[in-house]
Amino acid sequence: MQVFRAALKIFFKHPFYIAIFVLAVSLLGVSFSQSVGNYETKQGELAVERPYIGIIDRDNSELSTGLVSFLDEQAELIELEDSRRAMQDALAQDTVYSIVIIPEGFEQNFMRAARENTSPPTIDTATGYASVAAVLVDGLVNEYLNTVRLYVISDTAKNPAEIVVLSFEDMKKSGTITLVQFGELVSPSLKWRSYMSFSGYTIVLSIMVCVGVMLSAFNRVDIRKRNLGAPVSNLSRNLQLALACFVAALVPFVVVSLLGLIIFGSSLVGTSLIVVGLLLLNLLILAVVSLALAFLVGQITTSELMLNAVGNIVGLLFSFLGGIFVAIELLGSTVTKIAYFVPSFYYGDVITRAGNLHDYSSASLAPIFANMGIMLLFAAALFAVALVIGRLRMQSAEAGGNAAATRTRS
Repeated sequence: MQVFRAALKIFFKHPFYIAIFVLAVSLLGVSFSQSVGNYETKQGELAVERPYIGIIDRDNSELSTGLVSFLDEQAELIELEDSRRAMQDALAQDTVYSIVIIPEGFEQNFMRAARENTSPPTIDTATGYASVAAVLVDGLVNEYLNTVRLYVISDTAKNPAEIVVLSFEDMKKSGTITLVQFGELVSPSLKWRSYMSFSGYTIVLSIMVCVGVMLSAFNRVDIRKRNLGAPVSNLSRNLQLALACFVAALVPFVVVSLLGLIIFGSSLVGTSLIVVGLLLLNLLILAVVSLALAFLVGQITTSELMLNAVGNIVGLLFSFLGGIFVAIELLGSTVTKIAYFVPSFYYGDVITRAGNLHDYSSASLAPIFANMGIMLLFAAALFAVALVIGRLRMQSAEAGGNAAATRTRS
């Protein structure tokens, strides 16, 4: 097992990579998941966090004042200076999630458009990275204005002040929400699911860089030539190297998994072990896909700088197309179609389906295992391409293969 030990020795000779790409990025995932808002259940009711929004009222009319009062009931209003710099600072510093800008003359234009049945004027909004909260704010604004528009069209009230009062009273009405648990399964906490989602980026990045560095050492031309003359069969050498790569890939998987279970374990009380096992198995399969990517990149280049660059680029690409950083539904239909050709898309879909799993029926489990199977097919395809590239390199003149022998004879 000399090759196996030598490969792991190379792997553990890069503790900086392990510390940065495994531990540091995992802790970043913990921080990211801790910031995710919770939906808490209290006495059978659903309590939702109130988003922080800024209001710039340039109209100062009855309608705009009514809208501000309504939003004050539904969200936390933050006073902002009416300047571009102040708004940019508020969004960049995460002081507000969204800024609602009511233009001058809005009431007059809105009333005229409603009576003439034409398109109403728009309210400008500026949003930060908390896209879900921004969508909520847009929904609240549209809901209020649609109610006002109905009163104007029906001619129930004669002046804006009366319309605002009636609309505000209507918007106060609400129903009672009762949470019903289907089946006996308890869904994993939102924080742990967010951590597992972010861990997709951690696994892809860490395995591609750490395993790629190990493989690139063995793929150097001088090392490859020396290994060809060693008293170890080609099959034994490749099997030992493959085993070392698998062990090296298990290190990030184990660290990421244990860290998540230790930090978020208390939030998983009551969650089925089968659901937890499905999400961990999903992460392990993504680790296999990442190992295949590392194997492919290791056949192409032996430069550590290039491996770092490719690992970061691929990790970020997989994260965005897989819905890790941004919900895939918010990226548009074109991006969604492209995401089908990326394994991280299926990784994220498993997290969504397993997180909402209510029973163990074949209809519920089939899509989950189908996604895992597709990820394994991606891994097999990447391994096959890497083997072809490796074979061509062995036959090249630079590596001393058949092409070199032909060049020598000539």
